[in-house]
Amino acid sequence: MRELKLKNFWKSATFGEICGGECVKNFGNPESELSALRNSVAVCDMSFVKKFVFDEAEGLDFLDSILAANILKLRYGRMVDTFLANGDGNVCAEIFAASIDDKIIVTAETLSPDAADILKNGANCKDISDDCVFISADGPSAWKVAKAIFGADIFNLPYLSVEKYLFEGSDVYLMRNGKTGEFGYQFLAPNSIAEKLAVAIMDAAKAEGGAPCGFDAHQFARLEGNFFNIYAEGESVGNPLELGLQWMIDFSKESFAGSEKIFAQRERGVKNKLVALNSNAPLQPGTKVFDGSIPAGTICVSKTCGKKHLELGLFDAKYALSGFEFSSIPNGACDVKTVSRPFILAQSLIKGMEQQ
Repeated sequence: MRELKLKNFWKSATFGEICGGECVKNFGNPESELSALRNSVAVCDMSFVKKFVFDEAEGLDFLDSILAANILKLRYGRMVDTFLANGDGNVCAEIFAASIDDKIIVTAETLSPDAADILKNGANCKDISDDCVFISADGPSAWKVAKAIFGADIFNLPYLSVEKYLFEGSDVYLMRNGKTGEFGYQFLAPNSIAEKLAVAIMDAAKAEGGAPCGFDAHQFARLEGNFFNIYAEGESVGNPLELGLQWMIDFSKESFAGSEKIFAQRERGVKNKLVALNSNAPLQPGTKVFDGSIPAGTICVSKTCGKKHLELGLFDAKYALSGFEFSSIPNGACDVKTVSRPFILAQSLIKGMEQQ
């Protein structure tokens, strides 16, 4: 297991493992951590994410040959959110590819070591997973954290963009690609300045009433905000068309990893779709949901954070619409309702980047 570089810095944390990488699960109160993310700013160590660097010329061609998006259209200073599929056409890694400094920086949340091997074995790829930390700041005040460290230039960064800044004499890449519905920034920095940067980020966050956050709360925020989570619905469902990830795919491409299976299913039509649910009592993954005596779908994601409980179900496409009621037992009373996503109205949309 790859140990977190900043493990000693996050002294009060409970640690876990994600695909061979150590992660911060929580700081003892995920509900409070989620509250910080929704109301001020939460800082999460995402260093378990795999990280790679490709030379631009060779890297673009290689990545375009395996990833679902059209990587050849990636512009300088911009990022693309896409995925890597396995031979069955199922998602095995969510990929952010960023173009900057004549290179392509790839961050990958993977379900298996095989996905990372596909990436690092191509086009003179350099695996920097153990050389860098990756820290996120998410929340309506997250932009204030980025501004406190790098100045007003961060106002020039639209969503899905990347810029390089100097910190303590070293290059730090700031990516604006949050996945919670709030403002979100990720700091990619070499280990040599990791602790100094973490101190600066946390000091700026605490000045705004923020707090450190474990990945437990961060995953719940993804679900609330209608962002794809490879470790939840990605793992339980896998099929990108059923997951609604068509927006990550360029269907004009001739091929990419897993494309034959994906194109064939698209031609046949998608029979099942992901839908958000509210239930009277928490339902566990695998629970069947019924329209009278007829199976309508299955619970595939069930997450609780404090008093909040949210679910996703994989439903027959004809039932995967918001506003309909179902039962968790055949011919039972209606105790499950399909709802629209996101589950919350993000404070970042309400407040914007308020000047002070």
